[in-house]
Amino acid sequence: MKHCVVLIGLFFPLLGLAQITPDRHQLDLLGKGHLHVGLSAGQGYKGSYSTTNVYTPRIQYFLADGWSVALEGRYIQSNSFYSFSYLGAGLSTRYYFLRSGRFALFAQLGAAYGQSKYDKYDPVDPAAYKNGIHNNNWQTSAGLGAHYRLGKRWSLEATAERNWLQSSYLTPDYNRWQTSIGVNYRLK
Repeated sequence: MKHCVVLIGLFFPLLGLAQITPDRHQLDLLGKGHLHVGLSAGQGYKGSYSTTNVYTPRIQYFLADGWSVALEGRYIQSNSFYSFSYLGAGLSTRYYFLRSGRFALFAQLGAAYGQSKYDKYDPVDPAAYKNGIHNNNWQTSAGLGAHYRLGKRWSLEATAERNWLQSSYLTPDYNRWQTSIGVNYRLK
């Protein structure tokens, strides 16, 4: 019973904050009909070490206040001793919740279709170098992020997401946690 009281005490303020109506400036930025362009850059992690660099340009349209769809590009490049890259494009959706004056949290789901390229190098047998194994595959992602309004049209965001990239017996497993920081500009 004590644990339930503690949990209720910790999460009750968040429930009250979720019911607050955001101020007019935040609605201007995250409101229905707005069009944003943005760019995010970050890193993918396997365990506690960085394994990939990630770049994501996007065009985002708000279907309703706080709910958007985006056309995204995805570029992933390994920063380890062998060469791996992925280039794709797809759609994602976001829902912004806990919106306040300058701050909002969002949940994101997405999928991109593209091509991965893997240059395999075997340190035991250097002659067994395989150049350019190409796969067409899907990358799906789900994550959470924080959005901060800088001004009337500019905003910053930070995202942590889990990405799943199909692999085969020829390519390594590139399912990763990714973190990124980005900037957005409202066009309309």
